[in-house]
Amino acid sequence: MNKYNIEELAEKLERCRNVNLDDVKLEDVDEITDIKIDRRKPSSEYYWSF
Repeated sequence: MNKYNIEELAEKLERCRNVNLDDVKLEDVDEITDIKIDRRKPSSEYYWSF
């Protein structure tokens, strides 16, 4: 059972790849120190928590 909709995440990733960095506002970017990766799981099952 996946916690996330993989298709939705793939679409979001594709949109992010196409963003012009000049159009990104700093206040809209997540703080990288708030991202946690559970390294005990295989890479295909990464759990991202914010």
